[in-house]
Amino acid sequence: MKTVKTEATMTIKGVCNGEEFTEVVAVYLIPPKDDNHYGTGYYMRVEWPNGRYVYVDVRYEHTRDIEKLAKLWAKGYWGKNAREITVE
Repeated sequence: MKTVKTEATMTIKGVCNGEEFTEVVAVYLIPPKDDNHYGTGYYMRVEWPNGRYVYVDVRYEHTRDIEKLAKLWAKGYWGKNAREITVE
C-alpha cells in the first residue's frame, strides 16, 4: 500500500501589478472521518505564515497526490500571476 503524503510546503513566485512576489504556504491533506463520501473525501488546508488559512474541497479531483492538488489550487488562486510553483 502506497503511503499518502499529508503535508508539504508550496512556494509561489510571480508578478502582480508589475511587482514580483514570493508566497510560501503550508498545505495539509485531511482524510475523511468516515467512508460516506463520494470521490476521495479529502480536504486540503492551505495555511499562510500569518495564520490565515482556507480549507479546499478536493474530493472531486480523485487523487490524494498533495503536490498535484496544491498546484491545481495555486493556479486557480493566483492565476496567470503565478509564474513558478514548487511543492516540497
